[in-house]
Amino acid sequence: MPSEPVFRLPRAVVFAAVCTALAVVGHTTASHASVPAAAVAAGLAGLTVVGVVLAGTERSLGTILAGLLGGQFMLHVLFTAAQHGQHLAHHPAVLASHGTRTMTLAHVTAAAVSAWWLRRGERAVWRLARKVAAAAVRPWRALLTSPVPLPAPYPHPVADTVTGPPEHLLRHILTRRGPPSPFPAFG
Repeated sequence: MPSEPVFRLPRAVVFAAVCTALAVVGHTTASHASVPAAAVAAGLAGLTVVGVVLAGTERSLGTILAGLLGGQFMLHVLFTAAQHGQHLAHHPAVLASHGTRTMTLAHVTAAAVSAWWLRRGERAVWRLARKVAAAAVRPWRALLTSPVPLPAPYPHPVADTVTGPPEHLLRHILTRRGPPSPFPAFG
Protein backbone atom coordinates (compact mmCIF):
# COMPACT_ATOMS: atom_id res chain seq x y z
CA MET A 1 0.00 0.00 0.00
CA PRO A 2 1.39 3.40 -0.88
CA SER A 3 2.16 5.66 2.04
CA GLU A 4 0.39 8.61 0.43
CA PRO A 5 -3.40 8.22 0.28
CA VAL A 6 -5.39 10.24 -2.20
CA PHE A 7 -7.37 12.01 0.52
CA ARG A 8 -4.55 13.43 2.67
CA LEU A 9 -5.94 16.97 3.05
CA PRO A 10 -9.53 15.88 3.77
CA ARG A 11 -8.24 13.48 6.46
CA ALA A 12 -6.27 16.32 8.05
CA VAL A 13 -9.29 18.61 7.97
CA VAL A 14 -11.46 15.96 9.64
CA PHE A 15 -8.83 15.44 12.34
CA ALA A 16 -8.55 19.19 12.97
CA ALA A 17 -12.30 19.78 12.88
CA VAL A 18 -13.05 16.99 15.35
CA CYS A 19 -10.29 18.05 17.70
CA THR A 20 -11.24 21.72 17.54
CA ALA A 21 -14.98 21.15 17.87
CA LEU A 22 -14.57 18.91 20.90
CA ALA A 23 -12.11 21.35 22.45
CA VAL A 24 -14.55 24.23 21.98
CA VAL A 25 -17.40 22.23 23.53
CA GLY A 26 -15.26 21.03 26.43
CA HIS A 27 -13.66 24.42 27.02
CA THR A 28 -16.97 26.30 26.85
CA THR A 29 -18.67 23.80 29.16
CA ALA A 30 -15.93 23.91 31.77
CA SER A 31 -15.22 27.67 31.65
CA HIS A 32 -18.84 28.82 31.17
CA ALA A 33 -17.63 31.35 28.60
CA SER A 34 -17.66 31.36 24.82
CA VAL A 35 -14.46 30.99 22.82
CA PRO A 36 -13.73 33.81 20.35
CA ALA A 37 -14.16 32.82 16.70
CA ALA A 38 -10.65 34.04 15.81
CA ALA A 39 -9.18 31.59 18.34
CA VAL A 40 -11.28 28.75 16.94
CA ALA A 41 -10.16 29.59 13.38
CA ALA A 42 -6.51 29.82 14.45
CA GLY A 43 -6.71 26.50 16.26
CA LEU A 44 -8.42 24.82 13.30
CA ALA A 45 -5.78 26.17 10.89
CA GLY A 46 -2.90 25.10 13.13
CA LEU A 47 -4.24 21.60 13.62
CA THR A 48 -4.97 21.24 9.91
CA VAL A 49 -1.31 21.95 9.13
CA VAL A 50 -0.22 19.40 11.73
CA GLY A 51 -2.77 16.93 10.37
CA VAL A 52 -1.49 17.29 6.80
CA VAL A 53 2.03 16.53 7.99
CA LEU A 54 0.89 13.45 9.96
CA ALA A 55 -1.68 12.11 7.47
CA GLY A 56 0.82 10.26 5.27
CA THR A 57 0.36 6.82 6.83
CA GLU A 58 -2.18 4.89 8.83
CA ARG A 59 -1.95 5.81 12.51
CA SER A 60 -2.58 3.65 15.56
CA LEU A 61 -4.99 4.49 18.36
CA GLY A 62 -2.09 5.47 20.64
CA THR A 63 -0.61 7.84 18.07
CA ILE A 64 -3.97 9.44 17.38
CA LEU A 65 -4.64 9.81 21.13
CA ALA A 66 -1.21 11.41 21.68
CA GLY A 67 -1.82 13.83 18.81
CA LEU A 68 -5.25 14.73 20.14
CA LEU A 69 -4.00 15.26 23.69
CA GLY A 70 -1.30 17.56 22.33
CA GLY A 71 -3.90 19.32 20.21
CA GLN A 72 -6.27 19.67 23.18
CA PHE A 73 -3.52 21.19 25.31
CA MET A 74 -2.56 23.62 22.54
CA LEU A 75 -6.20 24.56 22.00
CA HIS A 76 -6.77 24.97 25.74
CA VAL A 77 -3.89 27.42 26.00
CA LEU A 78 -5.06 29.28 22.88
CA PHE A 79 -8.70 29.41 24.03
CA THR A 80 -7.80 30.51 27.57
CA ALA A 81 -5.62 33.32 26.24
CA ALA A 82 -8.31 34.38 23.78
CA GLN A 83 -11.05 34.35 26.43
CA HIS A 84 -9.02 36.60 28.69
CA GLY A 85 -7.82 38.82 25.83
CA GLN A 86 -4.19 37.99 26.58
CA HIS A 87 -1.22 37.51 24.33
CA LEU A 88 0.69 34.32 25.02
CA ALA A 89 4.06 36.03 24.73
CA HIS A 90 3.14 38.67 27.36
CA HIS A 91 1.52 36.31 29.86
CA PRO A 92 3.55 33.11 30.25
CA ALA A 93 1.31 32.08 33.15
CA VAL A 94 -1.38 31.22 30.58
CA LEU A 95 0.99 28.63 29.09
CA ALA A 96 1.57 27.00 32.48
CA SER A 97 -2.06 26.86 33.57
CA HIS A 98 -4.11 23.91 32.45
CA GLY A 99 -7.21 24.96 34.30
CA THR A 100 -9.19 23.16 36.89
CA ARG A 101 -9.71 19.45 37.16
CA THR A 102 -13.00 19.82 35.32
CA MET A 103 -11.27 21.58 32.42
CA THR A 104 -8.52 18.94 32.29
CA LEU A 105 -11.05 16.12 32.48
CA ALA A 106 -13.11 17.71 29.69
CA HIS A 107 -10.09 17.98 27.38
CA VAL A 108 -8.83 14.45 28.15
CA THR A 109 -12.31 12.99 27.67
CA ALA A 110 -12.70 14.86 24.38
CA ALA A 111 -9.32 13.55 23.23
CA ALA A 112 -10.09 9.95 24.22
CA VAL A 113 -13.53 9.87 22.58
CA SER A 114 -12.36 11.56 19.42
CA ALA A 115 -9.26 9.31 19.22
CA TRP A 116 -11.48 6.23 19.34
CA TRP A 117 -13.80 7.71 16.72
CA LEU A 118 -10.98 8.87 14.44
CA ARG A 119 -9.20 5.50 14.69
CA ARG A 120 -12.35 3.79 13.42
CA GLY A 121 -12.49 6.27 10.55
CA GLU A 122 -8.77 5.84 9.94
CA ARG A 123 -9.17 2.08 9.65
CA ALA A 124 -12.13 2.48 7.31
CA VAL A 125 -10.30 4.95 5.05
CA TRP A 126 -7.24 2.72 4.76
CA ARG A 127 -9.37 -0.39 4.19
CA LEU A 128 -11.16 1.46 1.39
CA ALA A 129 -7.85 2.70 -0.05
CA ARG A 130 -6.48 -0.86 -0.08
CA LYS A 131 -9.63 -2.15 -1.83
CA VAL A 132 -9.51 0.62 -4.44
CA ALA A 133 -5.81 -0.03 -5.05
CA ALA A 134 -6.42 -3.77 -5.39
CA ALA A 135 -9.31 -3.16 -7.80
CA ALA A 136 -7.16 -0.81 -9.87
CA VAL A 137 -4.26 -3.26 -10.00
CA ARG A 138 -6.34 -6.41 -10.63
CA PRO A 139 -6.83 -5.87 -14.42
CA TRP A 140 -3.14 -5.12 -14.92
CA ARG A 141 -2.10 -8.15 -12.89
CA ALA A 142 -4.45 -10.37 -14.90
CA LEU A 143 -3.12 -8.93 -18.14
CA LEU A 144 0.51 -9.45 -17.15
CA THR A 145 0.09 -12.95 -15.72
CA SER A 146 -2.22 -14.45 -18.35
CA PRO A 147 -0.49 -16.96 -20.64
CA VAL A 148 0.22 -15.88 -24.18
CA PRO A 149 -2.14 -17.72 -26.53
CA LEU A 150 -0.34 -20.25 -28.76
CA PRO A 151 -0.97 -20.19 -32.49
CA ALA A 152 -3.53 -22.64 -33.78
CA PRO A 153 -2.05 -26.00 -34.75
CA TYR A 154 -1.41 -26.70 -38.44
CA PRO A 155 -4.58 -28.22 -39.86
CA HIS A 156 -4.25 -31.89 -40.83
CA PRO A 157 -5.30 -32.73 -44.36
CA VAL A 158 -8.46 -34.69 -44.82
CA ALA A 159 -7.88 -38.46 -45.39
CA ASP A 160 -9.38 -38.65 -48.87
CA THR A 161 -7.12 -35.90 -50.19
CA VAL A 162 -3.92 -37.59 -49.08
CA THR A 163 -1.98 -38.84 -52.05
CA GLY A 164 0.89 -40.32 -50.10
CA PRO A 165 4.36 -39.12 -49.39
CA PRO A 166 6.41 -37.67 -52.17
CA GLU A 167 8.54 -40.29 -53.92
CA HIS A 168 11.83 -38.47 -53.68
CA LEU A 169 11.74 -39.04 -49.87
CA LEU A 170 11.45 -42.83 -50.28
CA ARG A 171 14.06 -43.29 -53.01
CA HIS A 172 16.71 -44.84 -50.72
CA ILE A 173 14.44 -46.93 -48.52
CA LEU A 174 14.42 -50.68 -49.04
CA THR A 175 11.22 -52.42 -48.12
CA ARG A 176 11.18 -56.18 -47.88
CA ARG A 177 8.00 -58.11 -47.62
CA GLY A 178 7.65 -61.57 -46.22
CA PRO A 179 9.08 -63.46 -43.30
CA PRO A 180 12.57 -62.71 -42.12
CA SER A 181 15.39 -64.68 -43.62
CA PRO A 182 16.97 -67.35 -41.38
CA PHE A 183 20.42 -66.18 -42.50
CA PRO A 184 21.63 -62.69 -42.00
CA ALA A 185 22.08 -60.75 -45.14
CA PHE A 186 25.63 -59.66 -45.95
CA GLY A 187 25.69 -57.17 -48.54
